[in-house]
Amino acid sequence: MASWKTTLLLLTLFLLSLFLEPLLAEATIINSIDGGMNKGCIEVERKALLEFKNGLIDPSGRLSSWVGADCCKWKGVDCNNQTGHVVKVDLKSGGDFSRLGGGFSRLGGEISDSLLDLKHLNYLDLSFNDFQGIPIPNFLGSFERLRYLNLSHARFGGMIPPHLGNLSQLRYLDLHGGDYYNFSAPLVRVHNLNWLSGLSSLKYLDLGHVNLSKATTNWMQAVNMLPFLLELHLSHCELSHFPQYSNPFVNLTSVSVIDLSYNNFNTTLPGWLFNISTLMDLYLNDATIKGPILHVNLLSLHNLVTLDLSYNNIGSEGIELVNGLSACANSSLEELNLGYNQFGGQLPDSLGLFKNLKSLDLSYNNFVGPFPNSIQHLTNLERLDLSENSISGPIPTWIGNLLRMKRLVLSNNLMNGTIPKSIGQLRELIVLYLNWNAWEGVISEIHFSNLTKLTAFSLLLSPKN
Repeated sequence: MASWKTTLLLLTLFLLSLFLEPLLAEATIINSIDGGMNKGCIEVERKALLEFKNGLIDPSGRLSSWVGADCCKWKGVDCNNQTGHVVKVDLKSGGDFSRLGGGFSRLGGEISDSLLDLKHLNYLDLSFNDFQGIPIPNFLGSFERLRYLNLSHARFGGMIPPHLGNLSQLRYLDLHGGDYYNFSAPLVRVHNLNWLSGLSSLKYLDLGHVNLSKATTNWMQAVNMLPFLLELHLSHCELSHFPQYSNPFVNLTSVSVIDLSYNNFNTTLPGWLFNISTLMDLYLNDATIKGPILHVNLLSLHNLVTLDLSYNNIGSEGIELVNGLSACANSSLEELNLGYNQFGGQLPDSLGLFKNLKSLDLSYNNFVGPFPNSIQHLTNLERLDLSENSISGPIPTWIGNLLRMKRLVLSNNLMNGTIPKSIGQLRELIVLYLNWNAWEGVISEIHFSNLTKLTAFSLLLSPKN
């Protein structure tokens, strides 16, 4: 009997060991990870950060937490949980906070090359600070593990170092040269963009407000070397050349955002631009684009969400663009801005096919004829601006069916008749400008009783009335 009991006991202990062993192993792993989380940063990296801090000007004491032995607990510093190595330095100055005096919290001074001791750094953000025109340091091109680099709106000056082309692991690069607080920021510029070819992993590129005038003839070739690029931002770059070559030479097969606004191209839109099927947002406002719109196949733009061609000189041919986009049953388009373009003729019925449109701006053109009935089908519309045209006739009563409307601007047209009471159904309306038209009749409480969110209203009559 004793032998049987012993055997049973041993069997029970064996089964328990099978059950408990994985739990014990897991507990060991957790303890190991916890131990890593509590591990202080590497001493040489702590000293490197302190030396970096000593070179900075910190008027508001943003780096006051940078004391003590464990730099992993310092504000703006993140470490790898298991190794203790510094992997992230995020010292951007908050853009929104600047409106409340955050400009005083901006860092300045010099950027010490002691940062090179942060061998495992993969994230560096110094944006929205004030480095008062000093050049971007060459040594930033030596961080082999860097995946994220943001130096935007930080008042750097001089030449962008081509050494940044060594950052082959970089996914995100923002060198936007404008100053969020001061429009007279030092000018950042380049001799050429050949160094971009080394950034083979790049997905996001912003060189806004960087003077690219010396690279204007080859900027497209340089960007074309970035096969994984998703977003391209080159606004205010003094570009004057918009290459017209055909699509087989364009390698932007994944890009979803292109911003080339505020340049001086003085040319028509190239056909290859309309063949990027992944494109969602296209900004070419104030880029000196002119007509005619070439006969291009617009069916590839079926993913387009935002199209801004305002402040150009496209002329009446722009209606062909609207008709072409509507022909591809572009249900994704949400924002269409064609203001300030000298478009003429009647507003096309094809506008009614953009069923998901939220914002439509056709202001400062030469449109004539009545308010287009096709707009009544745009039930998602939140902003409509038809001001500064020659649209005539009354506001249709169906305007009250556009229940999501927040901003309705019909100023300075040739409209007349009575203002329909159905306008009072637009409960979400915030802005209503009807001034400089030839309205008749009486405005009553019915027009406004439901417009509880209205904050801006104008109804000055045209002097011709």
